[in-house]
Amino acid sequence: MSESAQVTSIDAILAFRGALRKFESTATQAVMTLDEQSRRALHWLDNEAPEFWRLEIRRCSDLVARCRGELETCRMKTVAGQRAACLEQLEAFRAAQRKHRLAEEKLEVVRQWGQRIRRELDDYRGRTMPLRTALERDLPRTFGLLDRIITSLDAYAERTGSVPAEAATVPESMPPSPAAISETP
Repeated sequence: MSESAQVTSIDAILAFRGALRKFESTATQAVMTLDEQSRRALHWLDNEAPEFWRLEIRRCSDLVARCRGELETCRMKTVAGQRAACLEQLEAFRAAQRKHRLAEEKLEVVRQWGQRIRRELDDYRGRTMPLRTALERDLPRTFGLLDRIITSLDAYAERTGSVPAEAATVPESMPPSPAAISETP
C-alpha cells in the first residue's frame, strides 16, 4: 500500500514549478549562447583567419620578390669601380623573408587551433548532452507531472471542502519561494 504524501502547501509546489521554469529558461539560453559562440569561433578559425594569413603570405611573397629585385639591382651597380654594399636592401630582404616565414607559421597555428577547437567542442557537446537531454526531454515531462499533481491536489482540496490552515501556508522550516524573494526590496 502506498503512504500518503503529506503535502502541506500547494503553493510550495507552484513555487517549485515556477523556479524550475526559470531554471529551464536560463539553462536553455546559456546552452544556446555557448553553442552560438562556439560556432562563431570555429567559423573564424576555419574561414576568416586562414584567409587573412593566406593574403598576408601573398603580400609577403610580393614584398620578398620586390626586395630581392632591389637587392639584385643594387648588387649590379658599381660606384667608382666598386660594388655597393647594399646593406639597406639586404636588411629589407631579410626582414621580408622573416615576415613571410611568420605568416606561414601563423597559418599553420590557425590550422592547428582549428583542429584543437573541434576536438574540444566535441568533448563539450558530449559533456553537456545530459543537460541538453534534461532540458529537451526530462523537464517537459516533469512540468506535465507537476501540472497533474497540482490539478489533483486542487481537486482534492475542493472535494474535502477546504484546505487546512497549515496546508494553505508555507511552513516556517521551508525556504521562501523565489517569487517572494524577488519581491522583497
